[in-house]
This record gives sequence, structure tokens and C-alpha cells, in this order.
Amino acid sequence: MRKYIVEFIGTFFLVMTIGMVILGGKGDFASLGIAAVLMVMVYAGGHISGAHYNPAVTLAVLIRGRIGAGEAVGYMIVQIIGAVAGA
Repeated sequence: MRKYIVEFIGTFFLVMTIGMVILGGKGDFASLGIAAVLMVMVYAGGHISGAHYNPAVTLAVLIRGRIGAGEAVGYMIVQIIGAVAGA
């Protein structure tokens, strides 16, 4: 259950940061801010869930055989919920 919570939180903060940067107007350092948040989330939750934070990444990990189908579906569900909540 912990890994799903980490995926939710990571996806939430990633989407929220992207939205805030876009709404902020000036995009001079937008990529730096987004990368910084992603880096923090990867360091904070990578050892727990693998830090996918994106259903496309989860699909790639599934195709490579690193996780099972049930786990991938769970990740994708919480990632989508986290993205909607962050938007």
C-alpha cells in the first residue's frame, strides 16, 4: 500500500508543479523547477515504488517484465487519480 501512496503523492506534486509553472506566466526557469520537483520526488520515493509517476513509464516497466500486471494497473490507477487531484 505504501508504494501506491508514494506514486499518488509523486504524481500529484509533479502535475501540480507543471500547472503552477504554466499559470505563473514567465517560463524562463520552468524546466528547472519541474526537474527539481521530479528529482526530489525520485529521491524521496524511488526506493519505495520505483518512482514511475507516469502511466507511460509504468507501462514500459511492465513490458520489460520488472513488475506484474496487477501491480502496474494499481500504479496506473493511483497515478491518474494523483494527476487529476494535482490539476
